[in-house]
Amino acid sequence: MNFRKSILYLAIFAAGFCGMVTENSISTAMSYLEENTAAAYAVVIGTFMLSLGVGGYASQFMRSGKELGMFVLIELVLSILTAASVILMMEAAVVELDWTAGLILTFAIGVLVGLELPLIIRINETQQVALKDNIAKMLWADYLGGFLAGISFCWLLPKLDIVHIPILAGAINLGIGAAVAIGFRSELRMRTFAPALGAGALALGIIWILAGRTVAIAEQAQFEDPIIFHEQTVYQRIVITKQDVRNICLYLNGQTQFCTVDEARYHESLVHPAFGLNPSAKRILILGGGDGMAAREILKYPDTTITLVDLDPHMVELCRTYPRLVWANNGSLNDLRVQIVSADAYKWIQKNLDLWDIIFIDLPDPSHPALAKLYSVEFYRMVASRLAPDGVMVTQSTSPIHAPEVFVAIWKTMKTTGLSVIPYRTNVPTFGDWGFNLGMRPKDKTEREILDALETFVPDRLVETKYLNQPAMQAALRFEKGIFPANLDKVEASRIIKPTVLTAYEMSWDKIE
Repeated sequence: MNFRKSILYLAIFAAGFCGMVTENSISTAMSYLEENTAAAYAVVIGTFMLSLGVGGYASQFMRSGKELGMFVLIELVLSILTAASVILMMEAAVVELDWTAGLILTFAIGVLVGLELPLIIRINETQQVALKDNIAKMLWADYLGGFLAGISFCWLLPKLDIVHIPILAGAINLGIGAAVAIGFRSELRMRTFAPALGAGALALGIIWILAGRTVAIAEQAQFEDPIIFHEQTVYQRIVITKQDVRNICLYLNGQTQFCTVDEARYHESLVHPAFGLNPSAKRILILGGGDGMAAREILKYPDTTITLVDLDPHMVELCRTYPRLVWANNGSLNDLRVQIVSADAYKWIQKNLDLWDIIFIDLPDPSHPALAKLYSVEFYRMVASRLAPDGVMVTQSTSPIHAPEVFVAIWKTMKTTGLSVIPYRTNVPTFGDWGFNLGMRPKDKTEREILDALETFVPDRLVETKYLNQPAMQAALRFEKGIFPANLDKVEASRIIKPTVLTAYEMSWDKIE
C-alpha cells in the first residue's frame, strides 16, 4: 500500500470517527436542553441519517477532477461547524431555539459528512485500486471509525465535557484536510489551501479558548439563580445554583432534583409513611437517592442500616464532599451505617436476592427508556419479591396534577405486581403537587388496612420532622374530585417492551410546555 492510499484510508477512518462523535455530541446536548430525551436522540439521529443520504446523493453532481480540492474544503468547513455546534445550540437555547439550531446544524454537518465517503472513493480510484477493493476497504475504514467513536464517547464525555468534544472532532477534521492536502500537494494549489487551513486552525484555537466562558454565559441564562457548581459525568450534567444563604438547587440534565429550602417536604413524605407501617424496620434499601436526603431521614430511626444503590458515583461523591450538600443531607453519606453501591438499580436488584424491610425507589422521572424500565412491571415485581415480611416499597411518582397519566401509570404498574398499593401526595413549592405510590403484600396488609394505619400515623411522634405531621399525612391521602381526567381508565401498566409510562411522561410535560 503506497503513501497516498494510506492517507486516504486513514482519512476516511478519522472522518467516520468524527461524524459519529459529532452526532453523539449534538444528541447528548439536545437531551440536556429538552425534557424529552428519547425524542431528542431519535430526531437528531434520524436527521443525521437523512442528511448523510442527501450528501451522498449530491456527490454525483461534483465535477470530476475537482475531488481533492472539494474534499479539503469540506473538511475545513466541517471542522468549524463541528467545533461550534454545541456552543451555537446552547446560545440558541437562551431564546428557545435549541431544537431549530440543533436540527439545522445536524443537517448541515450530515450533508458534509455524507459527501466525504463518495469523494474519497473517487480520489482513491485515481490510485488504480480495483472497484470492489476500493469500496470494501473504504466502507470498512469508515464504519470502524464510527464504531470506535461510539465506544469512546462515554470515556471522553467526563474528561472534555459536551462542549469541548466536538471541538476535538473539528480539529481532527481539519487534520484530515491538511493530511490529504499535503499528501496530494502536487495536485493542489497549496498557495490557496495552506492559508485557508491555517485560518481554520486559528479559528479552532479561538473557539477552544472562548468555549468555556461562552457556554458558562449561555448555561447561566437557563437558570434564574447564579450557578455555583457544574460538572459533566458519564451519565449526566450536574448543576448547582444558589438563591440565597439558605437555598441551593441541584439540577440533573437541566431538571430540578431539589432545592434545600423545601426538599424536606419531599423526602419526609417519601420516607416516614413507610416507617409508620413498619416501625421496627432495620434493613433499608434505597434505589437512587444519591443526594443522601432520603438517607438522612432514614437514619433518624435507631439501629437502621442502609444500602444505597446509585448509578453515578460522581453524584454520590459530590454529595459526600460538597460542603453545602453535606450540610443539607446531614453527612448521611459518610455515616458508617450507609453502604454505597455504584450500579444500575435494575441489574443490581436482579442479582441481589436479599430481603429488605423497606425499599425506597428515589429515581429521576421516567423521561428516557433507560429510566422507564425502572418504572416497569418487570422491575416492580423484582422489588416486591425482595420485601421481607411486613415489608414496604415506596416510589416517587411525578406530579398527579401536572402529569396525571404518569402518576396513574405508575400506580397501575405497581398494582399489576399483586401488591396492595396506596397513592399519596404532598406539596413541594419547588415542584408543585408531587406524588408517591406505596405498596405492601396483601397478606401483610390490605389497602384498607394501609389507609387506616396511615390515617392514624403521627410522624413527628417517632422522629423529628420539619413538615410532616398527622394533619399533613391525612391530607396527603386525599385527592379532590376532578384531579384525574376521565380517560385515565385507558392508561396501561408500563412494561419494558411497551413503556407506557414514558409515552405518558412525554405527553404530560409537553402539555405544560
